[in-house]
Amino acid sequence: MIYGIGIDAVQIERIKKATQRWQDRFLLRIFTKAEIAYCQEKVLPYQHLAGRFAAKEAVIKAIGIGWPIFSLTDIEILSSFGPPEVRLNNKAERIVREKGISHILVSISHTDGRAEAIAICQ
Repeated sequence: MIYGIGIDAVQIERIKKATQRWQDRFLLRIFTKAEIAYCQEKVLPYQHLAGRFAAKEAVIKAIGIGWPIFSLTDIEILSSFGPPEVRLNNKAERIVREKGISHILVSISHTDGRAEAIAICQ
């Protein structure tokens, strides 16, 4: 059964400008160290950072809580082989468990200067 669906789109240039201006102050407020390391290894790191930002926003919408009542770093978007995986920590994990959500699926796409993501909570 589907609990909720969320979608988000982010301008890659917006993430690039924020990263260049605020550097680690911005990055560590939004992303985990593992997410930052993964994105910085890529040829187009801002595209991947924007994708993760969009995915976090999509997850929040799918959970159905509106503006986050927890840190964005409590949502971690991990990639290895295959589709991205969502790992929840701290307050985000507790909220999802209380709502009875057992699984979150995420898909990320990069197109036309934008990164887009969709999340489905089950």
